[in-house]
This record gives sequence, C-alpha cells and structure tokens, in this order.
Amino acid sequence: MVQRFPVTLTQLVYFTECAKSLNMTAASQELHVAQSAVSTAITQLERSLGASLFIRQHSKGLILTSAGETLLRDAQGIFGALTDAIDTIRADQHHVRGSVTVACFNTLSPFMLPQLLGGLRETHPELEVELIEGDHDACLSALRGGRAEIAITYDLPGGDGIARTVMAEFRPHVIVHPGHPLADAGTVALRQLADDPFVLLDLPSSSDYFLAILRDAGIAPNIRYRSASYETVRAMVSTGLGYSILNQRPRTTETYTGDRTVALEIADDAPSLSVEIASLAQVRRSSRARAVEEAVRALLADPAHPAAPIVPASSAG
Repeated sequence: MVQRFPVTLTQLVYFTECAKSLNMTAASQELHVAQSAVSTAITQLERSLGASLFIRQHSKGLILTSAGETLLRDAQGIFGALTDAIDTIRADQHHVRGSVTVACFNTLSPFMLPQLLGGLRETHPELEVELIEGDHDACLSALRGGRAEIAITYDLPGGDGIARTVMAEFRPHVIVHPGHPLADAGTVALRQLADDPFVLLDLPSSSDYFLAILRDAGIAPNIRYRSASYETVRAMVSTGLGYSILNQRPRTTETYTGDRTVALEIADDAPSLSVEIASLAQVRRSSRARAVEEAVRALLADPAHPAAPIVPASSAG
C-alpha cells in the first residue's frame, strides 16, 4: 500500500522559516520566493492539518499557536533525520553540512561562542550555525518551541522533557574591588562578607543559585544592587559598590570603567554549576547538533580556553 502524506516538505520548509522569523515577508526574503507563495503554502498546510498554525496580526507579524509550536518542534526532528539519512547514504558522515540553530546562555556567550564558531568554521566549513542568546528560561523556551535544536546552558532547573549532557563544571568565586580589606586574602569565608553590600547577577534561575550559596552559608545578603548584565555587575564591584559571586572568570581583571576586580576563592562548600548541552528528550540530535556538541566538549577540555578554570565533565564529581 502506497503511503501518502497530506503535507509536503516544501510546506514544512516554508512553515519553519515563518516560525523562526514570525514574519511572512522576512520568511519570503530568506527563502527567495514570493510572499504569496509562502502565504499559500501555509494556508494549504493549515487546511491539510485542520488546525491554525499562526495567529495573524495585521502589520505586527505572526504568533505561533500551540499546534504550530508542536509542528515546529517535530519538523525540526524530521529535517534532522532526513539530513542524517542523506549524509549516511553519501558515506561522508564526517563532512557535516546544513544549518543548526543553537541557543546559548547569554553570560556564557562571550566566553564560548567566538572560539566555538571559529573552530566549527575550520572543521565543518559547510555547517551554518544560527544563534539565539538569552537567559536560561529563554534557552529552554527556544528548545521547546522548536526554534533551536540544542542549547548551551547551565544545569539549572528546567522541568521534564529535556535531555542534558554535562560538559564541564564552573566553581563559583567572589569578586571584590582592589581596595577591599580582603582583596589580598586569596580565599574568603562567606561569613566574612556578611555585612557587606551584595551586587546580584539577577537572571532567572541564576539569582536563586547565588542566593542559595549565601543562604547555605548562614548569610542573609544585603542586596544593594541588581543587574541582569554580567559586565555591569563586575563594573559595580570594581568601583566599590559591593561584592558579588560569579562563575565565569575573564582573563582580564579590568571592567568597562577601567577599574579592576579581584577574584577570591570561596572557602565554604559552595556548589559548582555544570555547563551542559541540552535538547528535547524525544528528538534525536542531528549530525549537525552532535558536531556542535563535540566542538563544545573539545573547547572546554582545553586548559587554555578563556573560561578556565573549570573541571572537565570526565573528572567532575
């Protein structure tokens, strides 16, 4: 019996591009086809499925419906499986082609993406990497919405349905300004900072992690300032506005203000944060996603990488 499907690959390609940009005009320009062709394909797809995939907003673009989100997620899996099948038939699995969208936690981006993309350009020149940057919740939303195949993020709460591969661990540390009484101590017990003003890196889930470190040390932090920007937090600390707790360590101690910070090891038993590759559990990672994963693993295993010091996943406790 001949197996027939009510949808075509072309319709799915047009739909996926619309779902990424949430704008039919932008999608048609990216696809190099007339907007009417995109609109017609989406309408026919909706009729075939018996469900609306987008909410059309006049002059304001598109909004994915729940049916649209489901189709986008599944379409990405279909495209990944088809590309893998083609690569297998070509017997050239080490030559990765095509496009992959990667979501990245925004505080990790400047530490990892430049070298990651540069390395991938050399090892897989025909692999196109598209990026989505955001906080932990935004990365998980991109995965669940089918807008990204994998995410580079921290092992923070994310709910069910997410497959995680730990790449490395980052230990937390304290930063203070050079004139702080403990600046030359090298190591600090958190209780020594109990009365100091605290500058919080205020990102979803991340802020809970930092506050839990202080709470477990018996400290009710005096939160003087909050910022969602990693560099703003460092700059505030460098000018003497308080101390902070962070995980990444830039190779330079200078901040945007020209002032410096001093990093201190934490004597307390503070939990590390794992850096991980995350994806939807029910979707098999494509060869393109696996190529990115291996590049991340190699990058974080390199002791010369700017994100050091870290503990590679193979030796992480």
